[in-house]
Amino acid sequence: MKKSLIALAALATISGAAMAQSSVSVYGRLDASLGSEKAGASGAAQSQSQMSSGLLSTSRLGFRGTEDLGGGLKAIFQLETTLGVDTGAAFGAGFDRQSIVGLTGGFGAVKLGRTETAFDDIRDISVGSALWDSEFSPTKIAYANSVGGVAVGHVADYSSRSSNQIRYESPNFGGFTGGISYGLDEQASPVKRDVTAFNLRYRSGPLDVGLGYQEQNHEVSATKREYTTLAGAYDFGAVRVSAGYNMAEQGTLESNGFVVGANMPMGPWDFSVGYAYNKSENAGVDTAKSKGLAFGVTYSLSKRTRVYAAYLNGDAENGAGTEVAERRLYAAGIRHDF
Repeated sequence: MKKSLIALAALATISGAAMAQSSVSVYGRLDASLGSEKAGASGAAQSQSQMSSGLLSTSRLGFRGTEDLGGGLKAIFQLETTLGVDTGAAFGAGFDRQSIVGLTGGFGAVKLGRTETAFDDIRDISVGSALWDSEFSPTKIAYANSVGGVAVGHVADYSSRSSNQIRYESPNFGGFTGGISYGLDEQASPVKRDVTAFNLRYRSGPLDVGLGYQEQNHEVSATKREYTTLAGAYDFGAVRVSAGYNMAEQGTLESNGFVVGANMPMGPWDFSVGYAYNKSENAGVDTAKSKGLAFGVTYSLSKRTRVYAAYLNGDAENGAGTEVAERRLYAAGIRHDF
């Protein structure tokens, strides 16, 4: 009996140590709001009252975990899906936001599966203080090539995520980091849908700057799109600012735009304003101009719960300077993290 008790105690100790080396967590975000939106052809678009999910930031449910493999090496995984709080439905097919497994260590991190591209990290910097990279961000109309079903003559904006992706993230070298990602097309020739991206970034104290590039082949080579972004952000304490310059090319069509924004925290309040502009030309001929202006405020009820209100106003013109599309969006809502 004594030997059995000793064996059980030893087994419990080993099991406890193994459990301590692994961790799995469930997390999520629920964002619901009430408001109104008008989007479509100028002068013809109709306002629609609506309850929305994910206007401040996408509602989601996720699972993530790590296992300590020893010697500084860890196995990681993450699964995350989009949720519709207003209907209770899952918006995405399966884990549409994140579905990765990988390894991290002194060499950096390697991730396999569906996740953000390396380029997306830099675009996030540019809008970090321009309405928090939400649906109210002025880039949502300035960089859009379709507004309420009305086509605008811009290069379509980039894809923030890629499936079948291999992504590498470097360790930190005195504030400098780099990343590269490649999403396999897995299509029979001549169709190509691969996505290649890289970034270079420097972070030190309140400063965060980066350069990103992404190339997307969405069907045949004639529709290849290329994106280049230079972005920066600085935290002055009383105000946080961010800005970015974006260039997009698709054959002879070129789009050049910028976004600027500021956040003013005041206790539990956080005020934000952002402006974005984009201009396109095809073989030297103007095709479109778009702009967006947004205002917003959040109030933190706790570390996990905040209420918010925001407004987005923007329009698009054709090459002749005639307004062809408009978008107005305002809403007030609540967001809870768990």
